[in-house]
Amino acid sequence: MRNERRLALVFTFGAELYLIVDADVLTQTPTNNSMAQHFMFARLRRLMSVRGLAAIGVAAGLASIGGCKVDDALGPTNNQAVVQFINAAPRYDAVDLYVDTTNAIDTLAYGDGTSAYVKALTTQRQFTVRGSSDTTALASTQFLVQDRKTYALILTQHATGAGLVVLPDTASAPPAGAVGLRIVNVAPSGGAVDVYITASDTSLTAPVATNIPFEGVMAYKNVPAGPQLRLRVTTAGTKNVLIDVDASVLRAGQVRTVVIIDAVGGGLPLTVMALPDRG
Repeated sequence: MRNERRLALVFTFGAELYLIVDADVLTQTPTNNSMAQHFMFARLRRLMSVRGLAAIGVAAGLASIGGCKVDDALGPTNNQAVVQFINAAPRYDAVDLYVDTTNAIDTLAYGDGTSAYVKALTTQRQFTVRGSSDTTALASTQFLVQDRKTYALILTQHATGAGLVVLPDTASAPPAGAVGLRIVNVAPSGGAVDVYITASDTSLTAPVATNIPFEGVMAYKNVPAGPQLRLRVTTAGTKNVLIDVDASVLRAGQVRTVVIIDAVGGGLPLTVMALPDRG
């Protein structure tokens, strides 16, 4: 096997730059070493992090996650999926993601995320997260990667060790004039939560989802888009607001997965990240 790669194509999609190497390996900044190491899966580093809501305390906006869904930007390649990897375990400052035996993503900080293209084979792929400093295996899982699908892979923190939550992107287009929201609770300090999606001046009366546990998911909800759309997350069974998000910047037709996480270093106040599922 030759220890080299040829640049086959450069193209842009939205605000992002993609480099296809031999129409098989994708990376943001290819080097001789990295191009020689990744033959079994296609790798991508997006110019923008998947972290879209840099919320600290109760103030956040969804404007910064207006990127496109990248599985529409595969160019001439096929038999690939997008895996969006998030480090939501505050105990681990930096982690690496391995696909089978290959290091796919290096030194991902807590509260950050990035994406990799992974080949869709007929057998399950092994995903292992290791500490960046000592390569200790923290968590692993297997699943069948399907062609042109998108998956969120979230590292979570347990009382002892870590876990992995795998979420296929199953978003469909919302009705006319609506946006879609999915909520994922991976904040170990937050406990179970309730979710309210209201107008900005509406009191908390009827939650759209209740008692979402740690590592639990609220399925996609379609709600009318508008200049006063507001997302609030409370301690389950109470009106104690943990997160208050101005979602008015979302445009009709957009769908987002909102991931609830601990503050840097763990504990409160909680914050959020978001993944652009559609639009």
